[in-house]
Amino acid sequence: MSQTSQRSASANAVAQKTRDRRKSKSRRRCWFGCLWLSSRVSLIRPNGRSARSPEPDESLTTIERVTSIINEKPLKMAHVLRAARLITDISFTDRKQFVDCGVIHQLLELIGDTAISDSSTNSSRNSSDEQKRRARRNSSVSLSHKGIGYGTGSTRSRWDIERTVEEKLVREEHLTWLLSMFNSFITGWPISEHLKIKAEDMVHMTDNAVQLISDSSILSILEYNLRNDSFFDVSEHIEIYQALLETAASMAACPKLVPCLVRPYTQSAKSIAKELIPRFKENILAIQARWGGTLEETNFRMADFAAKVTLLSDFVIDAARAYEQTLPPEQRIQTATQRRTSHAGPVPRVQDVKDEEAIYKNKMQELQLQTAKFIGDFGKLCVPYAFKKEAKNINPFSPHLRDRTKRIAKELASIANALPLNASNSIYVCYDEGRVDIIKVLISGPDDTPYANGLFEFDIFFPTGYPFAPPKCAFLTTGSGNVRFNPNLYNDGKICLSILGTWEGRPEEKWNPYCSLMQVLVSIQGLIFVKDPYFNEPGFERYQGTERGDEYSRKYNLQIEHATLNYAIREQLRKPSEHFKEVIEKHLWLKKDAILKQANAWIENVRQDFGDDKHNKRKDVFAFETGFNPLTQERVIHNLIQELNAMTSPFAKEDAEEAEKREKWKAEEEEKKRKEAETLAEIERESRELELDFQRRRSSVATSQIALMRQESDVSGQSNTADESSTPSP
Repeated sequence: MSQTSQRSASANAVAQKTRDRRKSKSRRRCWFGCLWLSSRVSLIRPNGRSARSPEPDESLTTIERVTSIINEKPLKMAHVLRAARLITDISFTDRKQFVDCGVIHQLLELIGDTAISDSSTNSSRNSSDEQKRRARRNSSVSLSHKGIGYGTGSTRSRWDIERTVEEKLVREEHLTWLLSMFNSFITGWPISEHLKIKAEDMVHMTDNAVQLISDSSILSILEYNLRNDSFFDVSEHIEIYQALLETAASMAACPKLVPCLVRPYTQSAKSIAKELIPRFKENILAIQARWGGTLEETNFRMADFAAKVTLLSDFVIDAARAYEQTLPPEQRIQTATQRRTSHAGPVPRVQDVKDEEAIYKNKMQELQLQTAKFIGDFGKLCVPYAFKKEAKNINPFSPHLRDRTKRIAKELASIANALPLNASNSIYVCYDEGRVDIIKVLISGPDDTPYANGLFEFDIFFPTGYPFAPPKCAFLTTGSGNVRFNPNLYNDGKICLSILGTWEGRPEEKWNPYCSLMQVLVSIQGLIFVKDPYFNEPGFERYQGTERGDEYSRKYNLQIEHATLNYAIREQLRKPSEHFKEVIEKHLWLKKDAILKQANAWIENVRQDFGDDKHNKRKDVFAFETGFNPLTQERVIHNLIQELNAMTSPFAKEDAEEAEKREKWKAEEEEKKRKEAETLAEIERESRELELDFQRRRSSVATSQIALMRQESDVSGQSNTADESSTPSP
């Protein structure tokens, strides 16, 4: 296994050991809702002073006290909490002095130096170490491909994983404390009591302060960490993720900082408030709902964390929505989800999508992590399983195995979003619906390798000593023991890999309690299913980069390609495993054209190699199969081509249902348009009737008025006549 991949794998998990040591002590909640050691919290006296620190000089101003705490090496939690309280206790008007005196600028720089974000954040600090590592790789592995588990390197290593992860944990703790001080400047602490501050009261958030924050590394730290969708990783670092969400909430409380959370800070970044935080909340709540019963978090850490995630995320999301309501529609940020759902009508048919990757992901995503019934009546396995005896001898519900079960459940919850899924290579996992320690895995061979498009099945079992002992893995796609696909894959199912403890490797490559199932799966896919597996055989790496070695590797690959077509494709098509049947059928159908092209290319290559040999004798080549008959192998490939051409679409039912939905939607749209047209016609008719009635009424009124005027005129005329007749003549 490569040193780089194993370091990354091991370093992510060592924090658990340190936390296990700390969990043995009594714990207590600090002001920002995180769990801290009581031994540390006890350093804070009721008056805010530390038992180990000298009495503070009462003549110093608040700014001078905070500055002295920031400059401490190393930082002390009690002092940082005191600084946060000092900042909170002063008015917003006085907080402007922290900006004018450069204290906030210094705090932001310290946060950037402490944080672990993207490569640009700590590039200067790690440049020398990276140069040393690069020099070692270049000197020791000059010919081998980087990241491939060829037989090179040394089993000696000076890398101290305990020290590395301990340093990372300390940096995370310091970052948590510094973020609390930053939040106390914007709003105050505890953060839950200061989120309803009025915008007009935040006079300290001047344009200069906003510019300092937007130009700092705060946004990159939030964006980098909130991209993490690994539940296992988040559950092991709850404190830092809670502090990050509190930071986002405190920024959302300031209207001037909300645009920084809504708009991506770089072209390649994502919106923190509209994409990352909603997705983070959705993942945490979904996993908590699905795995809450299995995890049995009796100490309510995860339940409490999920509640805080909901509270803080909703606050940020509401602030982002309120801000965007003030913008015209064309200036609002469009997220990927909004772009997909902004089009009217149902989701377009997959056949209309030209991108092969989109087609594959669209169809296979729901099948990547699934459950099945492996245990039948009376607790007996009802499916073939390589570790049947071990599984039978374990009671997974035993109290002393509770931590093991919780650990496995956390890992399965994490890999749901981490498993690779694309047309080139994918990993599918199926576990028992009642026992999470019984797992079956299906790995598709990567493109540009002799394993391309093949489906390789594995059985995985977690022993009672897990995670202190590695999981047990068995390779099942062996053609009933007739084929050895790789020098590290034996025809009896044994897997030779250092992380599994079945092969000697460097200390950082071996299993340790901080490794995970995901690392095992990625190691198998990345270190065994490689482009040139011939050189995985110990001692054969000396041929790498030579003409002789390239020829040996090419001929070895030719045989592995045939085994892939025959056993990893044809046999899977003819006799699929019941729990992976749907995956196998849909995968082979989606990759049908690529497999046909692959099969025809193999036939052409074999004919070129052996066409000139009248007796079809095998040429000199190092390989690991004893049987070789080009004519027989070619007939097998021709049969595969015929079977693929005779294959029926496994999506026929889905396509019919989708077509039915589209027709139904179309009919509903037409009915809707018809009703709208009828309604519009009815409105127009009523309008015309009202207009005619109005005209009739107006005409009637006019006629009545004319008649009345005539009547009045006649009466007036008669009155005048009567007056004239009654007047005596002179």
